[in-house]
Amino acid sequence: MTEQKRLKTLLFITGLIGITGLYISSSLDLRNIFKTLTAEYSAKITLDRQLRLYESYIFHVKQSGIYRMLYRYWEVPLLYEGSLNRPYIRVKSVETLYRWYVKDNAGRVYGDISPEEERFIRKKAYTNETGMINLSYFTSGRYLLEIFYNLYPPINSDEDLMHINLKLADRHIPYTDVKIEIIDPEKKIVKIFPHLTDFSIHRTDTGYLITGKSPEDKLIEVEMIVQKYPLEGFINHVEGVYQRALQANQTSAEKAIRILQSGLSIAVVLFPVFFYLFYLRYGKEKDFVVPQFISFIPDKSLKPYIVNLIFNSDAIYGDENGFYATLLDLHMRNKIKIKDYGTDLQIEILDEETDDPYEKKVFYFLKSFTVDKEKRFFSSAMLESRADSLYTARELDGLQMLKNQMDSVFRYKNPDITNRFLETSGKRIFYIFSIPVLVAVAIFSGVYLFTGINSHFLYIDLYPLFILSITLGIQVLMVFRTPSQFLGKWKNDYYRLKLQWDGFKKFLSDLAMIKKYAPEDIVIWKEWLVYGTALGVAKKVEKALKALNIKVPEVEVSRRTRFRLHRIYIMTGRNLAALQASRAAKGGGGFGAGGGFGGGGAGGR
Repeated sequence: MTEQKRLKTLLFITGLIGITGLYISSSLDLRNIFKTLTAEYSAKITLDRQLRLYESYIFHVKQSGIYRMLYRYWEVPLLYEGSLNRPYIRVKSVETLYRWYVKDNAGRVYGDISPEEERFIRKKAYTNETGMINLSYFTSGRYLLEIFYNLYPPINSDEDLMHINLKLADRHIPYTDVKIEIIDPEKKIVKIFPHLTDFSIHRTDTGYLITGKSPEDKLIEVEMIVQKYPLEGFINHVEGVYQRALQANQTSAEKAIRILQSGLSIAVVLFPVFFYLFYLRYGKEKDFVVPQFISFIPDKSLKPYIVNLIFNSDAIYGDENGFYATLLDLHMRNKIKIKDYGTDLQIEILDEETDDPYEKKVFYFLKSFTVDKEKRFFSSAMLESRADSLYTARELDGLQMLKNQMDSVFRYKNPDITNRFLETSGKRIFYIFSIPVLVAVAIFSGVYLFTGINSHFLYIDLYPLFILSITLGIQVLMVFRTPSQFLGKWKNDYYRLKLQWDGFKKFLSDLAMIKKYAPEDIVIWKEWLVYGTALGVAKKVEKALKALNIKVPEVEVSRRTRFRLHRIYIMTGRNLAALQASRAAKGGGGFGAGGGFGGGGAGGR
């Protein structure tokens, strides 16, 4: 992928991810996807000499044959008849197309029910519960339940003001839509404090309208300061009602989380802009005009492993293709002789004299797994046997050492070589920025998913913060994983050379172009095979040779070497990961939010 194409792709994808994350955090609760029961909740609170409450539940049953009761219960005394000498709620009426019931605080059952249904309600329903019942089970669909109440709440009062705190729910199924209307015809409300996870509040001609939504088991509460007037309830004289309410509602944690949520929302939307500006400063290269296809080796003075390290993928690390290309190059230079014996790939060391640091590593690696006393014959079977025996014996440290030894040639790195071609300060600066972000996202996500921290907050929902942090983490990770040269700059005119190697790789990957410029000299084909291996397109070159019916003996040597050593390398890594995982496995009426009169919420059974 060219640098400009990579840039455009990343800008598009990170922008799309940001918009998607913002939408999911604000409008799509993924937690409800597998919920079989949710509800839309509406309430109307009327301030008069008698405090009245109307509730409407539209239950959404998503699966038939699960629920026989759809209900609403309270955590305070609920009556259908009579009165109490302490705060309570009285049901005036219930409206639904199905049979309804009330089970009061003393366990008495009322309603439009049969004797069989009454027995079932006495056994299954909570006290202080109102609902609808269908012993034959509710089918999937929408069900409306309307309940009218008179409230007799605890009232904190001083000489001028009264404090009323109504907790409408705190233990309930997800409410996908919440609407609370407060009717205040005489404009008695002085201050109102809604306690919901997500809401907006508006003044109306008759009072206030609160809209929002409430995840499962989150607080829905309305706290009000009103002018003193005759109101039925249980009055408790408290000095400084207004100041107490203000003090109780100074929720610094909520403000901090909302500020952080707003900041993350801005960050995920503007991340592509930040990334683009960062790229212009640290990654943008000079323009060079280079042919799309190049049929010659751009620089034969560069050894194959250097081409693999610098011009193939990430310029910090080479990959195993650099090792295979080096073996093939040493074979063609008569430094080694590669022979395949069916069950074993052997490499005879003919001449190990070299000044190249990587080639010295390769020879050292080969001599570590030889089958003769003189250490001249490397054996893939010997290497595979060593790896298998360490895994069978559960020798984690030994297998780790073997993997490190293989990585020294399969994932070669040399900062001196990299720094000769590339300025990587941009990538380092992005690392400094991104690693704390990724660590913070990982820690917060783990805490959110596995500790139940969200349940410790009454009316703060950490779900949007979780989604936004994951979104930002994904955006950062996408750029974090780009090759070092993408956020770095090529020194001198090495970017031109990079484009030439890209053109050569593209040429070797295109059979039609190879046919057009196919050389007759076998030596050139051998060189193409070596550098094609370094660039990761050895199979394409082999395919072209087969199509053109050109016989190059080294083709089979190259194929068998890659096949055998790649399999051993991959299996060693998998076995090491398995051993590491195995070892790890062994090792009512009060001030402020939540103090309101009421509680409970809707559910189904």
